[in-house]
Order: sequence, then structure tokens, then C-alpha cells
Amino acid sequence: MLAYRHPWRKVKPGSVLAPPLRPYSVDIEAREALPFRVRLVDGPQDLLRAVEIRASAFARHVPSLGASLSEPEADDRRPDVLLLIVERKADRRVLGTMRIQSNKFRPLRVEGEVRLPTAYQDARLFEFMRLGVENGIAGQMVTAALYKASFEISFAAGVDFVFAVGRRSTSEMYRSMHFDDVFSGATVPISYAEGRPHSIFALPVSDADRRWRSSNHGLYNFMARTEHPDIQIDYDRVFATFGPP
Repeated sequence: MLAYRHPWRKVKPGSVLAPPLRPYSVDIEAREALPFRVRLVDGPQDLLRAVEIRASAFARHVPSLGASLSEPEADDRRPDVLLLIVERKADRRVLGTMRIQSNKFRPLRVEGEVRLPTAYQDARLFEFMRLGVENGIAGQMVTAALYKASFEISFAAGVDFVFAVGRRSTSEMYRSMHFDDVFSGATVPISYAEGRPHSIFALPVSDADRRWRSSNHGLYNFMARTEHPDIQIDYDRVFATFGPP
């Protein structure tokens, strides 16, 4: 039986667990060290550091929204939420973050903006929110690592669909990852993004590997064929937060 920890308790060295099953249909062919570590936010100081990089990232594109995100949001402290943080090994500088919200206790934030089609009703859902990374080439690698960590968490937790909203400048990112455009190009004003129009995207977790493999996606080797020991997710906490699959 897993010994669950409170979300804010420190993770003891050596307690980080591997996911129960790999969500990929191919074997590992390489092992690669990253210049940073990906882990779960653990404690108030971690949260403030994640919020700082989040606000900075959003301020590059929507300055007013970046300013409004300079403090933790109520959702950051929900019991059915986990946050990822990326730290550079050399100096522990925070390079990126993402929030994972579930519909375990209440609907997703996006469900408060629009009624989702029938196919998503009564399903186990995650919403990937508040992705923020440093700019430039390093940020692209951090984003890829956050994708990998969040997808593996989703698979381990038995999630049916992952949702994300994207403004015009970021929608292509989700299309490139083979998310479905839920409303076929129509946009929805999103209250937690200052009412700006966003497309809504969903990825069926059970079909993600097939989509990426069959399209020979550029990130597939990174995601599926390469082991990254620096992606250090504590699955005790994942299951304590989201429940077993």
C-alpha cells in the first residue's frame, strides 16, 4: 500500500517513484540527462517561485495579465491540483511551471466558460493551465519536459482527456501535439485570461501515443524512446491528489 504524504510535506531523498506503467508503445532506447530537474511544487516557497516565472512569462505577451498573476491564485492551493516546477541544476533558477487541475471535486475551469460536447461528459478530465517558461531555445526544452511530465502524470492517473485553452499565438502548439480542436476553430472568451478569445483543445490520453508515433512527431523520441531521470515525479502525491486510475 502506498504511504501518502500531505501535499506540502517535504519529499525525502530516494522517495520519488516511477510511474506504474509507461504510456508508450515503444521501448526506451536512450538515457539522457537534462540541465534542469522537473518535479512537483512542494511548499509555499516553491509556489511563490513558480508564480514568479508564470507572471514573467505571461507578461511578455499580455502585460496586464502578467501583472494580475504576480500572486498565487486560489486554484494553486486546491486539493485536486498539482503544480510542476522546473529548476536549473546549476543554481536552482526556476525555468518553467505548469498547473494540472482535475475535475475530481468540481468542474474544470474551462467548463465554467462553455458547455463541453457530450463526448467529454462524465469523463475523467485534466486541464493544463498557466504554462510559463523562460524565453528562447532553453524554454523550448523546458516546455517539452513539462509536456512529458504532465502527460505521464495524466496516464498514470487514468485520465480520459486533457484540456488546454490557447490564444491565437499558442493554438498552433496544441495542434502540433495532435490535440483536437473541440469547437472546430470557434473561439470562446476566457474569463481567467481577461476575456480574450481562446480555442479549446482536448487530447484523448489513451490515443496520444498512437497519434504521435504514426505522425513521426518531432518530440516522440524525447517523449517515448528516451529516459529522463531528471523528470522526478512523486507518484505517491499524484495518487493522493487525483486518486488511483
